[in-house]
Amino acid sequence: MEALNSKLEALLDETFPKSTAALVGGSTFQEAGVDSMGVVEFIILMERAFGLPTLDGNELTGTSTFQDAVELLKSKGAATA
Repeated sequence: MEALNSKLEALLDETFPKSTAALVGGSTFQEAGVDSMGVVEFIILMERAFGLPTLDGNELTGTSTFQDAVELLKSKGAATA
């Protein structure tokens, strides 16, 4: 699962370079300065990057964390290749 974390962290860094450290450190998206539209954008990027079917837009919110995103990917059987 280290590959999954690394790939997700890289995706975060591409999308929210100023917020990545805070998010990986345990902050929520909201605390890291990511608004609700940013979270929706990130969900779409996760779908594409990990080969997932369309996710419910409510599966991650402003109060979600990096670990929540990791758990969501695990629960959907995300591929890291």
